[in-house]
Amino acid sequence: MNANNADYLLNFVLPQGPTGPSGLEGPAGTNIARSAYLATFNNGTVSTGIVVDSEERLPIDREELDISDLITLDSSNETIQFNIPGYYKVSFTVSAYALHSTNNTFDPSTDFVSVGFVKEGTDHVYIGTSEWVTDEVAVQLFGQGIISVVDVAEAYVLKNLGKKQLYLQSPDLKNTASTSYFTSPLITIVIEYLGRQGA
Repeated sequence: MNANNADYLLNFVLPQGPTGPSGLEGPAGTNIARSAYLATFNNGTVSTGIVVDSEERLPIDREELDISDLITLDSSNETIQFNIPGYYKVSFTVSAYALHSTNNTFDPSTDFVSVGFVKEGTDHVYIGTSEWVTDEVAVQLFGQGIISVVDVAEAYVLKNLGKKQLYLQSPDLKNTASTSYFTSPLITIVIEYLGRQGA
């Protein structure tokens, strides 16, 4: 600043040097959840429960959520196909019971329900569960496992593996404090994509 209080402007120019080495890779960003949610609800039309014969498929009525097109549900044939090869975690719940074989007396060798997640047209049970039915009241079956899908053309079904009929039944919605069908579903299936080797 001079005696007349004038301002001075100085311009500095810094030359650009060579490009430096690449830094470390940062953390991966957030991915969209790759999962699907399927369900069959109790619509109250059959008070004794929906009958499923031995070795027949359980009904899978609705695809509630599948934002990444992970699976294809054919509710007419009750089949599920996986759209991407890889590993999947499959969890299911089934509310069901079976009738006693003789005179309302529980027989552990016959009075149970058994359900499996099976490749269509085979006896390849990838996930299964069984529960005794001691008093002809629906029990909650839970099955969970991991499967490897190589061929996306293959279909899978939820199947009655018992030797007798099972009855899908859950509490009547009218007897709950909610009007939501999610309160007492007959079947729920959650499928999560875990990825694949080399991907």
